[in-house]
Amino acid sequence: MIISLSGPSGIGKGFTKEGILKLHPDIEDLAWFTTRLLRPNEQKGGNRIHVSLSEFDELEESGELVLIQDLYGHRYGVKKEDLLPCPNIKLTELHPNILKEALDINPEILAIGFVTFDFLLLHKRLSVVRKTESAEEIEQRVVIAKSEIDAILQQEALFTSVIEVTEATEASVLEQVFAVLAPYLKKGG
Repeated sequence: MIISLSGPSGIGKGFTKEGILKLHPDIEDLAWFTTRLLRPNEQKGGNRIHVSLSEFDELEESGELVLIQDLYGHRYGVKKEDLLPCPNIKLTELHPNILKEALDINPEILAIGFVTFDFLLLHKRLSVVRKTESAEEIEQRVVIAKSEIDAILQQEALFTSVIEVTEATEASVLEQVFAVLAPYLKKGG
């Protein structure tokens, strides 16, 4: 089974993923190939594999990579074989615009969407908490967040659950996710 987290930058997908993996170390963090340089937290066994643009293009042309995305000036893709149904549990983040394509490859993906209508919260998380983008990049991500949230809401039927994140609920988001995942996860990893 594959668990997918979808939502805009800064909504807490990474935090949620870390929480799931900490309590369930048997879950595999699905690896994505990217032309973006790795962030410090991704460099030690993270879920990103940095490749050059030419290497990425070769993998795409050979048909090894699917769910190809061009985001913020970088390319992303995942090996098709990693998306196929399997007995173990894998965890990944899927952009809302590619969820349908992923479900066509593996209809058993359990998708959880994150939305917010508090764009100041996203701005704060990107600028104060994450601190990996410039002020211009943060503004661009907040603008794009609106279309990503619209995509989740328009495709809500594809999601097992859609969780609204606000300042009042952000502390309980991980608990909400675990409530959705409880029937699928073994206790204690």
